Amino acid sequence: MTLLDGLLIFLALIVIYGLAVYVLHKKGILKKYNISLYGPALMWRTHRGIKFLERRARRVRLWTWLGNASVVFCFIAMVLMTALMVLTAWLILGFTPAQRQALPGPEVALVLPGINPILPLEYIGYILVGIIIAIVVHEFSHGILTLVSKFKVKSLGILYLIVPIGAFCEPDEEDLKKAPVAPRMRIYSVGPASNFAVTMLTLLLFSFLLMSAVQPAHTGAVVFNVDNDSPVQGIGLKPGSIITSLNDTTINNATQYFHAWNNTHANQTVTISYMVQGRSYTESITLGDKYTEYAKRSPTYTNNVSYKGKGYTGVQSVLRDAFFSEYLTILKNPLAQFPRGLLTFYSIPIVGYFVGYNPLTSPFTSSFVITGPLGVIPPAAFWVLANGIYWIFWLNLAFTLFNALPMVPLDGGFIFTDGIRAAVTRIKRGISDERREAIARNISLTISLIILFLLILPFFVKYI
Repeated sequence: MTLLDGLLIFLALIVIYGLAVYVLHKKGILKKYNISLYGPALMWRTHRGIKFLERRARRVRLWTWLGNASVVFCFIAMVLMTALMVLTAWLILGFTPAQRQALPGPEVALVLPGINPILPLEYIGYILVGIIIAIVVHEFSHGILTLVSKFKVKSLGILYLIVPIGAFCEPDEEDLKKAPVAPRMRIYSVGPASNFAVTMLTLLLFSFLLMSAVQPAHTGAVVFNVDNDSPVQGIGLKPGSIITSLNDTTINNATQYFHAWNNTHANQTVTISYMVQGRSYTESITLGDKYTEYAKRSPTYTNNVSYKGKGYTGVQSVLRDAFFSEYLTILKNPLAQFPRGLLTFYSIPIVGYFVGYNPLTSPFTSSFVITGPLGVIPPAAFWVLANGIYWIFWLNLAFTLFNALPMVPLDGGFIFTDGIRAAVTRIKRGISDERREAIARNISLTISLIILFLLILPFFVKYI
C-alpha cells in the first residue's frame, strides 16, 4: 500500500466517522448514552468501575510503595528512550537516499490496523485486544493511585476515533493541581509502570511457557520465498516448507541446498523432497533455465551470462541456518542476549514490514512442531494463543515507552515537569511560585518540542 492509498483510506474513514457522529449527535443518541465530543473524538463517561478501584485502593502502603518505584522506573525509561531516539535520528540522517526511501511513511504513526503496515489487518483481533488491555491497565492504575492519594475520581471512560484510541480516569483537576509533587508524580508514573508489568508477564508466558514447546520440524533448508510461475510453485511448495532432498542429495542446511542446486542444469528432471507441518512430500520437477528466468524477473534478480544452462527451481532464498536457529533461540529467551535479543524480539512486526514475512504466522510456523505437554493443543489454536500473547506484550511495551517520553501531555511529560519543579525549589530556595512555574513550563515546552521533532523525523526523512 502506497502512502497515497493509505491516506485516501484514512480520509474516507474519517468522513464516514464524521457523518455517523453528526447523525447520532443530532438525534440525541450520544447524549442519551453520556457520550460527548472531545475534539474530533468521542468521550464516553461512566461511574461504573469506580467502586472496583476503591476496593483495590485500600492497600495504601503497598500502592504507595509501588508508586514510588514507578517514579524511579519512569525516569530511567525516560532517559533511555530519549537517548535511543537521539541515536535513531543520528543513524537515519546518515542513511543513503535508497535507504531513506525504504523507510515507512507517516502512516506508521496511525494506530489503525491495515493502514499502519506494522499492524497487519489480519491481526486486527489481536491488536484490539492488546490495545484494550493496555488502556485498561494503564488507566485503572492511575485511578487507584488517585484514590490512594485521597483525590476524587470523577469518572472513567473511553475515547473513540473510529477505533478506541484511549481510555481515561478523570480525577478532580483542581485537587490534582493543588496536590504536593510526590503523590502527583506517583499518579502519573504508575500507568507506564503497570503496562511494563504486563509486558514482563506476557514475555514470560510467551517465551518461557509457549515457545519452550516449539522445536524445528526437521533439519533441512527452510524456504523463505518462492517465485511465481516457477517449477516448485507448480508442486505446491511454499514459504516455510523445509527442503530435505534435491536431485537425490540429502539437504541438512541452506548451504547444502545451494550446492545441490548449483549442480543441476536447465530442462533436467529432478526429485525434490520437502516437509510442510510435519508431512513429507516427494515430487518430480523439470528445471527451467536460470539465465532465461532471471531475465524475466529483472531487476529483482541480477543476471549473469554464466547462468546460461544452469538449473532453475524457483526457490531463490532460504533462511540462513544461523538466522533460523538464532531466531528460535531469541523467541525462547529474548533476555539471553540482552539488549540485542530483546530488540530483535520486539522488532518482529517491523521486520515483517520490511521483508513481508512475519515469523509468528504461517508459513513460518510451518517450520516448527509443538512438543511436550503443549503438543496436545492443535497447532492452529497454539499459534492463535501465542500471537495473542505476543501482541499484548508488544502493545503494552509500546504504551510504556511512548508514555514515558518527557513530552506533555504524556505521563512522562507531567512527571518531567514535576521533577523540574522539585529541582528548582531545591536549588533556588525561596523562589516564588510564579517564577518556579515559569521556569518549569519553559523547560518542559522546550524538551517537548525536541521530543516531538525526534518522533516525527523517522516518518518524514524519506521525503527530505
